[in-house]
Amino acid sequence: MKVWIKHQDPNNKYGAKFTLGDRDTLLPETAIISVTRGERFNIFRIIINGIVNEFVMKQLTKNEKLLYAELSGQLQGGIGQTVTVWKDGSSMNNFRTKGAHKFATQFFAWVFYGGKVQAYFLTWKISNQIPMDHEIEETIKKYGRHFDGGKLIRQAQKPPK
Repeated sequence: MKVWIKHQDPNNKYGAKFTLGDRDTLLPETAIISVTRGERFNIFRIIINGIVNEFVMKQLTKNEKLLYAELSGQLQGGIGQTVTVWKDGSSMNNFRTKGAHKFATQFFAWVFYGGKVQAYFLTWKISNQIPMDHEIEETIKKYGRHFDGGKLIRQAQKPPK
């Protein structure tokens, strides 16, 4: 059974990361990574995002095609980020369109698409290993679908390999 592990940020008492699975797992050629990042959440949006994530986290533990997942957040900056690594694209799409994740996207979209929130979404093919945290953040901010307060600023672009 997969179990979420909490990693407190030693430099920030208001930040933490939860991981599911082994980050150093061997990836198949078909592996993809999907990242959702929100910045500038106000305290109310942070709380709602955290509650919704509890349901999604439970759903992720039951998915056999999920290779690795991490959820991280920081109160300063109102940042929330979800990273999932899948055996293939159809596995991820199946997860996104069912259960808690489907419910979350339908009923809580306003968390990501309102106020001063900067939202980024990107899925791309990866090989060999899961990128480092700073590489993930750089990639999603540069190539991800970007919304500013719910207004589409840029469509997602395919990152270089």
